[in-house]
Amino acid sequence: IGVQVQFNESDLAFLRRLEASLQAGARLVQLRAHEFNDTDYRRLAGLALPICRAAGARLLLNRDPEQVQGVEADGLHLRADALRRLGARPEAQGLVGAPCHDAGELELAARLGLDYALLGPVLKTATHPDTEPLGWEAFARLADAAGLPVYALGGLSPDHLPLSFEHGAQGIAAIRGLWLPV
Repeated sequence: IGVQVQFNESDLAFLRRLEASLQAGARLVQLRAHEFNDTDYRRLAGLALPICRAAGARLLLNRDPEQVQGVEADGLHLRADALRRLGARPEAQGLVGAPCHDAGELELAARLGLDYALLGPVLKTATHPDTEPLGWEAFARLADAAGLPVYALGGLSPDHLPLSFEHGAQGIAAIRGLWLPV
């Protein structure tokens, strides 16, 4: 039994970039495609999962839990608004994490029993130029008190990895710094 998948130009470009980023060392991939409808998102997840697994990487879905029920992946990355709406940890297989921007959101993520948090922005970012960054010292204080593993987020590249470790991070999360062009 086989599944026929129809590819289009943007699928092929996405898959090439995914492979390039995995070859460069990415091992935890968050499938962030908010502009996609649920059907297209599920299709893209089905294309990305075997590529991630072949590279020894894990694929996390960035969608509301009810939108991705039954979609195979290695976990779920919540959006900030979804984190604030939750009263309990979502019933998702694998890792569950969320972005956090302050001590209150980190406390909520820990209380819900999430597996990790992204904390930032640590540095200035092109996508949020008016947001005041935390800086490394504030990041370190918040991460130390978080009660769960924390990844640094915001304006980072692989060059920041050693610095992130020095400040208590599990690693970094980035789009521009890790999503490589082909």
